[in-house]
Amino acid sequence: MPIEHSRLMKQSRLMEQSRLNEALRVTLTVTLCMLIGKFFDFSSPVYFALYPTIIMTKGKDYSWYGLAKTLLPTLMAASCAVVVSEIFADHPFIIWTISLIFFDQLRRRATTPAKQGAMLMPTFNWILIIVFSQHTTMNMPERIHEIFLAMLITAIMAKIMVALFPIARKGPPPVFTPHPVSYQNRLVSLSLIGSGLAFLMMVDMISATFCMVPVVAAAIQQNRDSFALVVKRRLLTQVGGCAIAVIFTLLMAGHQHVIGFYALGLGGLIYLLAYSMANAEGTEKDIHADALLATLLPIQLYMSSTDLGLENTFLRAWELTVTLIILLICHQLTQPHKDKNTIRGNA
Repeated sequence: MPIEHSRLMKQSRLMEQSRLNEALRVTLTVTLCMLIGKFFDFSSPVYFALYPTIIMTKGKDYSWYGLAKTLLPTLMAASCAVVVSEIFADHPFIIWTISLIFFDQLRRRATTPAKQGAMLMPTFNWILIIVFSQHTTMNMPERIHEIFLAMLITAIMAKIMVALFPIARKGPPPVFTPHPVSYQNRLVSLSLIGSGLAFLMMVDMISATFCMVPVVAAAIQQNRDSFALVVKRRLLTQVGGCAIAVIFTLLMAGHQHVIGFYALGLGGLIYLLAYSMANAEGTEKDIHADALLATLLPIQLYMSSTDLGLENTFLRAWELTVTLIILLICHQLTQPHKDKNTIRGNA
């Protein structure tokens, strides 16, 4: 009994140390990347919150090959989007049509949950480039340069933090049986993502572009139940993340220009969310990861040394709420009705 008790205590300490290491890895990587993006005068600092958060919460392989395999498809998608938007700048319908072909090719190959998750970032970054090239005067090739730098800095920071706070050895990753993507799945994905992109291309509403993240996440689901579950979960995490960002902004009010104070506050916030994520399992872990990203994006996007960005954060929460409610309404309106004869037979 004493030997067994000692073994259990040792295992418990190792698990606690593993969770602490995970929280510190996420906190330091994301905080440092966000500070670099914020204070080194990048025109698109949001990428310095987006990529490190995705890598540190969703990544499984932190080797150079694994990081490149995760990030390069997104860089290639963004680069191709720039080429398409530059060549067909005066023909938005052609841009939209090529975008549909690109989305369909990605969806057709997403036969497992892992491939579905890998489809999210290339799709969203394509949309981001297309919409910004339509409605802003930003230099898109320069934006690709910043995307590349954000990815490179993220990869370097991730490697350093993994070396400082090692990852505990785990069993082999689960093996998923590929499920062929039906024409119905592809039609649903194209309808939702394509209509969202068309709306953003026609209406000058740049702030709503990030609403496409939950739209894409829902559109790539394999069945109706998964679709509804993702929409409800994103409603919780996305709007809740904006609420946390508002509280953080109010606490920082008047002091956000002090780098040390801002860094300490930001790091503390990320650590609280990361530690909660590290102590969660399964679905709860994914919820905490989504909430972390949803909290950090408005902070990085809207908060500056001279502006708290509260109005934009509230607008973002409102747009996300409306978008997700529309998705839920679409789900309810397309609910299949049971045949009356079948109902009588069951009775």
